[in-house]
Amino acid sequence: MNQKLTVYFMLILLPFFLSGCWDSMELNDRAIELAWGIDAAKGKKIQISTQVIIPSKIGWGQGNSGGGGQGKNYFVETGIGNDTLEAVEKMQTKLSRKIFRGQRRVIVVGEKLARKGIKNILDTYTRDPSINLLTDIFVIKGGTARNFLETSYPLESIPAVGALKEYNQIGALKQVGFLQFLLSASSEGSCPTIPTLLFSPSASSAEGQKQEEKGFRIAGSGIFNKELKLIGFLNLEEGKVLRWVTGNLDFLTITSRVPREKGYISLDVNKVDSKIQPLVQGNKVKFLVKLTGQGSIRENNTSLDLTDVKNIAIVQQALDTQAEKMVLRTIRKVQKEYGTDIFGFSDAIQQKDLRQWKSLKKNWDQEFSEAEISVKANLLVRKIGVTGQSLIK
Repeated sequence: MNQKLTVYFMLILLPFFLSGCWDSMELNDRAIELAWGIDAAKGKKIQISTQVIIPSKIGWGQGNSGGGGQGKNYFVETGIGNDTLEAVEKMQTKLSRKIFRGQRRVIVVGEKLARKGIKNILDTYTRDPSINLLTDIFVIKGGTARNFLETSYPLESIPAVGALKEYNQIGALKQVGFLQFLLSASSEGSCPTIPTLLFSPSASSAEGQKQEEKGFRIAGSGIFNKELKLIGFLNLEEGKVLRWVTGNLDFLTITSRVPREKGYISLDVNKVDSKIQPLVQGNKVKFLVKLTGQGSIRENNTSLDLTDVKNIAIVQQALDTQAEKMVLRTIRKVQKEYGTDIFGFSDAIQQKDLRQWKSLKKNWDQEFSEAEISVKANLLVRKIGVTGQSLIK
């Protein structure tokens, strides 16, 4: 009985000893960071930039926009050093509050630094427990990370949030991009990619006037080699193909001309999936990429009546062919121009035959460049809309 009472009182008293944090910091002593930028600086140094919210100006949903000027809800501060930590320390001396990284949503890398390579600067991002790996990462094509952080976004209070939402609008799955990048970088055969952001010029108000940069947009993906150096880009369509093949796509739209018909037909595809089947015959490597998806017809500019089952079959065949051409064109471009496996073909071989992979991995870039790859799509039309034949026609 005494033993039970002792345990009982220990359980009651335990929370009093565990509650509280001796090294806690008040919220008003922290500078809450939402985005982080990395750029190359003179003398082989690194420039770190941070996008920090201004608490007194944050009024979510109350009309405060990121349109710039006096209405900005954030500011950007920078520091330059020989490595990341030194740059951060110099940046911290310019701030009255301690930088808090727990709410960081985005990491952006300038193209110049990405071309030089980011392998040596990632150590602190994997070593420091206060740095959140569950964030997304982007490359700024033709620009710097600092310029991105200073660019206003019309629809969002914080520009970093606008970048994330744009990325999701093009069908990308919500995923932890930085962690995925690190996992791909540590893979034996696959090379990592990072989504690309590009500054968008605004339309001129009058002919002959100089265009000014305003906002940004998703522009595709940047390809990195094993040394984590940026070696090239995929455009927006090719970036979608990459995510489809790697299983990181939520939806997309496919538009195709139907044989012997005038006009085009478009399908909104969801339940998108893919599978890579490897086949090694002697010294020759072959792959079959199987693509699946289903969706609804959103536009029909042909004369086909889609209430007829035969016409649905014709449409599906045309869409399958278009998808196969689009995906195969992107894969062959990567094989020919970059010779780096960004699709995960090496992972498919490892999962099927680890012994075979050991004989191929030494010269995998060459093997991938010369591999025979075919694509087979199977898209299903589930809905045709409220009409069968176009009402206009």
